[in-house]
Amino acid sequence: MALKLHINIEYPDEKPLRRVLVVYERVNNLQPAFERMLPALQQYSENYFARGGAYEGNTPFAPLSARYAKWKARRYPGAPILTRSGRLRASLASVTNDSIADATRDTLVYGTRAPYAIYHQYGTRKMPKRPPLKLSKPLGARLITILRDYLLEQGESE
Repeated sequence: MALKLHINIEYPDEKPLRRVLVVYERVNNLQPAFERMLPALQQYSENYFARGGAYEGNTPFAPLSARYAKWKARRYPGAPILTRSGRLRASLASVTNDSIADATRDTLVYGTRAPYAIYHQYGTRKMPKRPPLKLSKPLGARLITILRDYLLEQGESE
């Protein structure tokens, strides 16, 4: 059984209705908003790595084991935690062959193709998790603001 609901809204001035229709059209294609989110995600990732995970309320990355820290200091002097070659960090903080940044009409996929990222994200038997991708509440608020601004900006311009 099909149920039909008809709503008729009339305004003396058509502007509010037109704005609602424009926003509705924008909701059906969020790709431009998602594309605006990508630089915010990349900047966040750079700051997150630069601060060893302790950024915008996130806890710092778990320390390295003494043995691995000694090995890493000899082979990669000065390399911060969760950064050895820089491949993983670069893939999230900029655009590289390892970056995943796909925006479509209804989906934003952001991540990395660095094959070892999964081990850092979830940890292993021998390694604590140090998630290279851990979003913060302030970042979530910024992303929502980008989406809201996109929808309202488009509605205002019509």
